[in-house]
Amino acid sequence: MIPHGRPTLDIHGVAERAGVSVPTWRRRHHTAFTAAVHPLPGSERPLIYDAAQVDAHLAGEPLPSLPTTPHPDDLLTDAEAGALAGLSASTIRSDAVTGVMAPGVERHGRRWWTRADAEARAARPAQYKGRTPGARDKTPRNRPDHRIAEVATELERAEAGRRSPVTAEELAEFYEVSTRTAERIMSKARAKRSKSAR
Repeated sequence: MIPHGRPTLDIHGVAERAGVSVPTWRRRHHTAFTAAVHPLPGSERPLIYDAAQVDAHLAGEPLPSLPTTPHPDDLLTDAEAGALAGLSASTIRSDAVTGVMAPGVERHGRRWWTRADAEARAARPAQYKGRTPGARDKTPRNRPDHRIAEVATELERAEAGRRSPVTAEELAEFYEVSTRTAERIMSKARAKRSKSAR
């Protein structure tokens, strides 16, 4: 969880604040640092640290404590948001893609959801009940991704000369996703266009 309003750093940011390279940081300072400064709860791959605690450690000052009172704008991982909403982490990610839940924000190479979004999802009635017990059909259910149809339309407009070419960077910024995710959306949108052209 990233507490509301608290800037955060990964190991690269920590090393930069210390004015050394990451390999030098790991060799000379990391052991003492990790003994004093703990990563934020729920952060893994990459570990994330509170910037105020990092700065205090580097200055040799006592570490400020993290807020203990929940705030609606706290950022939660998919697992934390799922636990709050009574859902699995994969359901949170799926709901964000299909628009059942807010898409979240990307930070440090992963997606986060606000506490308010997770609580709102918990209050929503379940839209998908799953398969009935004993069902023999085990194939995955496909949920439509609204972004694919939207991007297919934009690709068509670009080919007709009614707009500039669609780029992964543009989509990544618009949908607040990584460039790799934007490339996947574009690929699926192109496949959808070629399928409908047949």
